[in-house]
Parts: sequence; structure tokens; C-alpha cells
Amino acid sequence: MAKIRYTISEKADEKVQRDMDIIKGIIAKKIKPESIILFGGFGRGEGSFEIRNGKIMPLNDYDMYVITKSKISDKTLDEVGKECSKAIGRGGNEFYETPLEIYDKNRFFHVDLRCITISELARLKKINRTYELKHSSNVIYGKDLRNKIKDFEMPISEAFRYLMNPACQLLVCMDSRRLKGRFRKDEKFYAMHHINKVYLSCASALLISAKKFQPTYRGTNKIFRKIYSKKFPKLAGKLDEAIKFKLNPERKLKGNITKEWLEARDILTETLQYLAEKHLGIKAENIEELTKKIHKKLPFVYFTPYMPFGFFSKFLFPAQYFLNMLYFNRARHFPVLLSWRDAGIRIFIAALLLLHALKNKALLEKSNGYIRDFAPVKSASWENLRASLLYAYDKYFSQKLI
Repeated sequence: MAKIRYTISEKADEKVQRDMDIIKGIIAKKIKPESIILFGGFGRGEGSFEIRNGKIMPLNDYDMYVITKSKISDKTLDEVGKECSKAIGRGGNEFYETPLEIYDKNRFFHVDLRCITISELARLKKINRTYELKHSSNVIYGKDLRNKIKDFEMPISEAFRYLMNPACQLLVCMDSRRLKGRFRKDEKFYAMHHINKVYLSCASALLISAKKFQPTYRGTNKIFRKIYSKKFPKLAGKLDEAIKFKLNPERKLKGNITKEWLEARDILTETLQYLAEKHLGIKAENIEELTKKIHKKLPFVYFTPYMPFGFFSKFLFPAQYFLNMLYFNRARHFPVLLSWRDAGIRIFIAALLLLHALKNKALLEKSNGYIRDFAPVKSASWENLRASLLYAYDKYFSQKLI
């Protein structure tokens, strides 16, 4: 059997393999899965790592799916994931749960476990995770059951969804102190990690729009340049460095990171504006107009590809109110129930406004108007609104609904 490639380095692969041997031993004993699939960067051979004091240190997380005969609870998965993290000498914490703390590479490296039953494999949602699970992952234990996953073309909703997390993650990695250039511990790395994820996510979103999605960073870069290098020259110019940052352990964290963060914000907005015009018929002169029109139109079509009712799915957009009920059970914020529009889309809209509201009180107030509908707000300062939005971001997206 050929060796699995986890990174661009054979030495790093050896370290990751040692971790995998420990992790799959624990999972096999605790969960007894039919299969364990390594997903994400390490699953497709594009894992991030660094060399610290002569030792290989994998970065960010190990994403894994356990394939089982019956469903495993999230509580059990979380407990086993933390045990695995501890066994390989990592912190096991997830930064999104405490985004106001100082980022530490070791403390916030975790083993992220998700469960899919064998019977669910044939009816997984048409999302990037499913596509990547089938086409760019590695089976590290048990049977290879990926042939049970149906192939599909990525729906346009995924292009918009590719921009939702990055919009919020730009707020996770930057606050008022860091905007002034005052970074602590591993915060510079964390900021650049998410800045580069913005560029890669924008490229992936645009390839979905062109029906040319690629499940790897290097594949994305290659096809993006063929299609979009003239239309999006700034983004094309960022991709090589973004991929180098992700894959190469010799990272340079010099330069003006705040300026880079603002550039990432603007490229994200430019990408969204293009997609909104092409697929929603939206034309907008500024971010306020763009977000207002997206809030009005996107909820009517966004969830259609994820619903299992074929032709009738497009008429069932009010069903997203159920997602607001699920969110309410976690956040206990009553105003979220006063609209049928999904809280996740509203979080996305508010994040976009907040990203552009650093020196714009009008946009700050617009963002505040959205945030109050899904999270408690202490005051309408940029920092307090950021904290409220990140609270909602954790409560909503940690549900792993899609």
C-alpha cells in the first residue's frame, strides 16, 4: 500500500503518520467505526505545519469523519476528539468557542470528529465537504466506503456559502488592538492564516460559479488563472503566496498585516458583488446597498439545493424558520424568531457591514440593526458589536447544520 501524503514534506508526513496511528487506535477502541476518513488539508496532502526547535508541528487541526453503522452523539465525538488531541500532545480546544482570547497554535490545535452512518453516505448534501470527502480525502482506517457517495455538480449556493465563514473569520482574527499593529503570541500567524483563507475561498467560489470547482488549493490556483486572471488580477496575484503560506513551513510574518487584512476584506466584497450580480441579478454601488439587496433576495434561493424535495424545494424557503428555532435553543435570544430569514445569512450580512464599519458610523448602526436580531448587544461600539457577532457565529455554525 502506497504511503499517504499529508503535506509537501516527507518528514512532516512521518510526524503526521505517528499522530494518525495514535488517533485511529483511540477511535477504533472508543467508537469502533467501519472506516475513518481524514479530510481537509491533511486529507488532501496539503496540510499546514511548521518546524519549531527542530521538531515538526502540524497546524490548525485534523478533520476526520468516522463512518459507523449507527449514529454517534456529538458529545461522544467531542470527548473522543479531545482525548485524541491530548494523546498527541495538543491542546484540543477550538478557538471559535473563545474568540476573544489570545490565539495559541498548540492550545487551539484539535482533532475534529464528525460522524456519518453508512446509510447516510448515499444521501449527503450537495456541499463542498461532501465533494471533497469523495474526491480529496484519505481513508486511514477500515473500509473505503467513499464509492457510496454520489457524485454531483456544486450548486451556486455553495459559492455564496464559501464566503460566509471567511467574512466572520476576518472578525475572529482581528480586533481594535490588532488593527493598530499590536499582536500577541501566535496572533500574526492566525491573522495571516485567515487572510489567505479568504483568497482561497474567493477563488473556489468563483470556480463554482464557472462550474469548474477544484477540491485542492493547487488545482484551484491552476484553473482560476486560466479563467479569471484578467477579471480578478488582484486575487490572482494573491493566490501563489496564499498557497505557499498554507503549505510551506518557512512563513514570513513581516509587513503590514492590517493592510493585508483590509485588502482581503475588499477582495471578499468584490467577489461577492460579482456573484450577486451574476446569480441574483443584484447591482449595487456600495456595501450598504449590496448587503440590503442580498438580505432581501438570497434567502429565497439559498437553501433550495440542500433540500431533498426536488422541484418543490424552491417553494419551501419559509422552512428555514426551523433553523432559527434551532439557533434559539442554543442562543436563547428571542428576536431571532421574529423573522423567517435564516440567522446564518443575517450573521453573514452583519459581518460584511461590520468589516466595512471601522470608520463609518452609518454602517456601524446598520450592522447593529442586524446583530440585535440574533445576539445580545452591550453597546453599539465596533468592538462590542464584534463580540456579539462572534458569539452568534459560534452558536450558529457550531451546529454543523450543513
